[in-house]
Amino acid sequence: MSEIIGRRDEIEVLKSAINSKEAELIAIFGRRRIGKTYLIRNYYGDRIAFELTGMNNGTLNAQLLQFSKSLQQATNAPLPLVTPESWASAFAALEQILKSLS
Repeated sequence: MSEIIGRRDEIEVLKSAINSKEAELIAIFGRRRIGKTYLIRNYYGDRIAFELTGMNNGTLNAQLLQFSKSLQQATNAPLPLVTPESWASAFAALEQILKSLS
């Protein structure tokens, strides 16, 4: 991991999530270009199985299409995946893929 400067509190949250025995969700938000993605990628490194960046002001369909494309990339699927109809079905598909990895 590269040295991350000035993010002591954020790193403690990330460390706590790794050490937790429960499922954890961490929402990272803030202004553009302040190092959010850098922090996550450098702290978690190769532990990331799936990554999705939301779209500012994107419609539900556009967000779900982006989710599908990210899932296709993460699984190296040769063909485009079907775009989920809802976030519930999107997360169900992600859950199936994550279970197959473990």
